[in-house]
Amino acid sequence: MSKLTDVWEIFKEVDTRPLAAQAERPIFLAIVGARYAGKSTLIHALSFNAKPDERNVPPAIELTLDESARAQDADFLILVLDATRTEFSAEAKFFREWNDSDKRALIYYNKTDLAHDANQLGATLLQWKGAPTAFGSALDPLSLDREFVPRVLAALPEESLALARNFPIFRRAVARALVSDTARANAMYTLGTGVAEIIPVLDLPLNAADILVLTKNQALLIYKLGLALGLSTRWEDHLAEFGGAVGVGFLWRQIARQLVGLIPVIGIAPKVAIAYAGTVALGEAILFWYQTGKKISGQGMREMYANALARGKVIAHELMTHTPRGGAPKKLKSGRKWLNRA
Repeated sequence: MSKLTDVWEIFKEVDTRPLAAQAERPIFLAIVGARYAGKSTLIHALSFNAKPDERNVPPAIELTLDESARAQDADFLILVLDATRTEFSAEAKFFREWNDSDKRALIYYNKTDLAHDANQLGATLLQWKGAPTAFGSALDPLSLDREFVPRVLAALPEESLALARNFPIFRRAVARALVSDTARANAMYTLGTGVAEIIPVLDLPLNAADILVLTKNQALLIYKLGLALGLSTRWEDHLAEFGGAVGVGFLWRQIARQLVGLIPVIGIAPKVAIAYAGTVALGEAILFWYQTGKKISGQGMREMYANALARGKVIAHELMTHTPRGGAPKKLKSGRKWLNRA
């Protein structure tokens, strides 16, 4: 590869259609509850987008208990309960019928900040037969991020990309999970490879095949993030949006400088930490642009990369801890020394 950031050729070789189809899958959420339980407030929170896109987002359907029969075609039920009440016999009857048909559901206790008696509220949990349950206030974004969002994503793990694309409330959590998963995958891949060739362009001790794999993973991360954040399904649009916003060339220069400083003690540990940090910094820069509409500054990128590298060293240590010490190659042993000094 002649240029480290030349991901255009990589995308031409990758079939992105399955990812696009996964993200474009319609998700039908049924928000069911008694009157004044907070259904409309929750639907607004699901769809609120500080950075609107031009896509037609399918709305979640809001149903009272009397209208609950219309929820049968839904992919997922969110049963909204008013936590200032402690009597939910009508909701429990509907839930039993839904549960008997093997439908997926989440019980959401809304307005818990106004609840009068936590013990009485806790006594109502047995009615839901172990169904995923979240507590909070649909008016409080922090409460939703902490309780509601992770519970829904855990209940629908295969639909996380589509949830994020269709409902902006899930975007930050899904994007961060994508970044974390890709960074860890790059770290694990790097742990399993050795340092071999010199890349002529950078004159650095990196294997050309390693660079290709790591860059391919990062290119796919860019595409997945674009899908999750509501961009078009054309990968060219993603590179056009993110290329200038992220400053990928600057990021790789930072990584190059780190590698130059590590040449005297180069081993597997520095490679693992740097592969992790570069991927995290790339993803965080994209999220910064999405949330603020601005390109991150050079100083901001340096700080972001430094923080990611510190986390990368921890990840490298965790991964290498599971490697047998007796048969560890020299590079792995020298890497452990580097981690201990870091």
